[in-house]
Amino acid sequence: MYFFVGKVLPYITVAILLGGITWRVWRWTIGRIKFNITIPPFPSSWPAAVLWIVWQIVSFWNVFKFDRPLWFGAWPMHVALAAIGGGHVLGVYTLGMQFHLLLPWLVTEHQSEAASNFLGTVFGIIFFVALLYLLYRRLAIEKVRVISATSDYLHLLLLLAIVGIGDYMRLVKTASLHYDEARHFMAGLFTFNPHPLPDNFFFFLHFLFVQIMLLIFPFSKLMHPFGILWNRWIINRPYQQPPMGMPGTKITL
Repeated sequence: MYFFVGKVLPYITVAILLGGITWRVWRWTIGRIKFNITIPPFPSSWPAAVLWIVWQIVSFWNVFKFDRPLWFGAWPMHVALAAIGGGHVLGVYTLGMQFHLLLPWLVTEHQSEAASNFLGTVFGIIFFVALLYLLYRRLAIEKVRVISATSDYLHLLLLLAIVGIGDYMRLVKTASLHYDEARHFMAGLFTFNPHPLPDNFFFFLHFLFVQIMLLIFPFSKLMHPFGILWNRWIINRPYQQPPMGMPGTKITL
């Protein structure tokens, strides 16, 4: 099991993830948009459209405007997820030295590793609490419960398991995994020379659940980060509203 999860499944996961995302995006692009559905006020240029789309995505503007209670859970959850994702990449690659490498005259190596651990723990707790809040909404609020599918609950439970194990590894020293162990393992995967999984049962579970999430990602609602980009492009792309009537048209009687 350890051999399969650590040396075989990662490559299957990446292939299905990239192939699934490509397939879903291709399906969206071949659809014909017969009528313009750009919503006014129309952006006057592509830079204005891109700026407006980025603002809506970063701020969750539509959610904030129409469902404030949902925004209070969804926005912190996605911010924490972005911070955790970036922290995993930078922390593992630099062995927690990212802040020292950025500000070597101000931050020592020890301080950088401590800051990396602290921020990872804080954002992990924010992520976990936000997920609990979103799960509570689906269970306790009737109008949310009636539109919730079984997959919605399973996605939340899977994410709770991933971040819960990660937080446990952060908070319990005997369950933790040092940066160099994680980098050694990940470097083997990236160089197609996979090493055995670190001897840590909690890391095994964490890594397994992450791969399960990535396997179902292209075929579930988790795909919405790509969907929102496509949706915003359709709705907010530059558009010049034609004048009333049929200017320049010659009518033959």
